[in-house]
Amino acid sequence: MLEWSFNLFLSVFLILGGVWLAGRFFLKEDVVYIPDGKRRHAWKSVRFQNRACFCSICEILMSSNGVFCENCGVCSDNGCIRKADIEFRCKELRIRSRADDGKESRHLWVKGNLPLASECCVCAGDIDQISEPGLYGQRCAWCQRSAHDKCFSEVSKSLCDFGEFKSMIFPPKCILAARSKGAPKVHLTGIIPPEWKDQWKPLIVVANSKSGSSGSLEVVASMRGILHPLQVFELESHGPQEALQWAIYAAPATCRILVAGGDGTVGWVLNTLLQMKVEPLPEVAILPLGTGNDLSRVLGWGAEGPDTFDAIEYLRKIETAEPVQLDRWLMEISVQHQSRFHVPRFPFRRSVFVYNYFSIGVDALVTLNFHKARDSSYYLFSSRFINKALYLCYGTHQVVQQDCVDLEKKVELYLDDVKIDLPELQSIVVLNIDSWGAGVKLWEMSKDSPTHGGGSDMREVHSISDGILEVFGVVSSFHIAQLQVGLSRPVRLGQARRVKFKLHGTLPVQADGEPWMQTPCDISIGHCGQATMLRNVTQ
Repeated sequence: MLEWSFNLFLSVFLILGGVWLAGRFFLKEDVVYIPDGKRRHAWKSVRFQNRACFCSICEILMSSNGVFCENCGVCSDNGCIRKADIEFRCKELRIRSRADDGKESRHLWVKGNLPLASECCVCAGDIDQISEPGLYGQRCAWCQRSAHDKCFSEVSKSLCDFGEFKSMIFPPKCILAARSKGAPKVHLTGIIPPEWKDQWKPLIVVANSKSGSSGSLEVVASMRGILHPLQVFELESHGPQEALQWAIYAAPATCRILVAGGDGTVGWVLNTLLQMKVEPLPEVAILPLGTGNDLSRVLGWGAEGPDTFDAIEYLRKIETAEPVQLDRWLMEISVQHQSRFHVPRFPFRRSVFVYNYFSIGVDALVTLNFHKARDSSYYLFSSRFINKALYLCYGTHQVVQQDCVDLEKKVELYLDDVKIDLPELQSIVVLNIDSWGAGVKLWEMSKDSPTHGGGSDMREVHSISDGILEVFGVVSSFHIAQLQVGLSRPVRLGQARRVKFKLHGTLPVQADGEPWMQTPCDISIGHCGQATMLRNVTQ
């Protein structure tokens, strides 16, 4: 009897534990946790400031081992951190109850360490530290206004309107949070639109530290100093779901999203927006931190991020950017599993969304080898230069050891259900945007080239929102190198609204820079709606 009772108790315990774990797994992405209790400063190395800083406690000039709060800008040397945590308030993260949603917003003044060329909001004069070293001037951590010490009394008790970028900020008084009964953490329960809701299009920042360059930490620190700290996210391995929950809570306001990363990170965010069915669909801007950054080039955000990131300048670019539509393509992969026995074979289907390009062959193989190297334990330093050097090494290797010869014998290509007679190739590229392989403009380079096989000429104007794909061929890895320096042209294979492949062997493929080895299968690519992007219109 005792043994039976113990087994029953153990079974019930395991079942309840399994239900609890399953609930945590499936619901964790729907819950946005918010730090609770007294807000402490978020200290980061002062090296991110790229300028001399003075301790806010003892006012001495700090060396590289000092720290600053990435949220409010308070600085401290290592010996004054505990005292700074006690004496200086940081940015308030949320209101405590709905009854507080009408309270007035006050400035959060921080003394000294002002940005270069700061201007007094009272007398419009420059605030220059031309006298003895120390802390001079005051700056609001929310609206970024600055004032001379002699002018400070005129604005010290005034209300804060969140300044130039108030249309991008989630004000603390708009964020509702609560702790459910028995829950260990506080979570987001709602967002109240601010008084300026007609112009309010809040910005959510998502930064990927694993992208080609290592500038994401500087981006996060700079953005948290201007925006609300909770609307700036470091992308982790489980994805951007938590960040995009803020866009759902902010509805019916249309959010803007800044993706700091490469093409893969942008595609990850766009796919997650689609899966989460976020409405209204946010507008996505890009800060290029990857290696190729092809979509960023097309949308005017540049080939790579700036050496020194200026958050205010970049926010102004986002403010003036124009929305554009980007075609989304659904790639369906159907694999017939082989069986030794005489039983029915059921196809395995996989779906992948494509925004930039899809390719089969040598370029995908080079990308796959690079990804394997980057994911290895020997890859210690992440930088765009090292990444490009690895691409060069693997590309040169394919010039000598050609693993993708006779690709035309292993692949069948159909454009709008018409089979294309392929020449000798080592790669086939399907483009939605006119940028591939870190900026190679295949469409522009081949404008005067005839279509292979005497097919109908391609349309003269390329568009990222016309529902048409362009298909090109690449002869070899050496041909890729020639294309990148403008010494050759790609092989034009045609245009289509629907592209199909039949793979008769295991081949390297890639979609938007994410590679894998694909077993024999049928691949169908068709139009599947559009994503809303932001195009940079400033020079």
